Amino acid sequence: MKVYEQILSLLDNHGVAYERHEHEPVQTVAEVEAKLPFLLDKMLKTVAFRVKDGRLILAGLRGHDRIDYRQLAAYCGVNRRAVASMSPEAVEAELGFEVGGVGPFALQPNVHVLLDEQLAEMSTVYCGSGRNTATLAINFADLLRVCGGELVRLARAD
Repeated sequence: MKVYEQILSLLDNHGVAYERHEHEPVQTVAEVEAKLPFLLDKMLKTVAFRVKDGRLILAGLRGHDRIDYRQLAAYCGVNRRAVASMSPEAVEAELGFEVGGVGPFALQPNVHVLLDEQLAEMSTVYCGSGRNTATLAINFADLLRVCGGELVRLARAD
């Protein structure tokens, strides 16, 4: 079963309401801004990281926010050099997400989800569905419950 179908099954099995928004392919925040501006203010982008000990981290934060790498490493219990972002090819090969469709869903045992605490201020968020041609609109509290994520401070305070 593809990641997209796994995510929809997960949401359906937990009775979580969501809306699917089909659209042209997008791979970056800039493309979302240009092609799907209605998503931007409530966008939850997810970035995949590899920790040297083998863990994979899906870090979710608001669309224009940037990751505080030191903070991320601290939550992982390692130094900054032990955490690296995954290449788009690795994300597809190892996690099954299309580039531009990564969502905060830990579908494998070695994957952990960290979500920036600022997301809790949003009621509905738009996040990746596994495909870069579909985005999910979902209540953040429901998403947090289903994805098993931990709320932490991830965004840089620029």
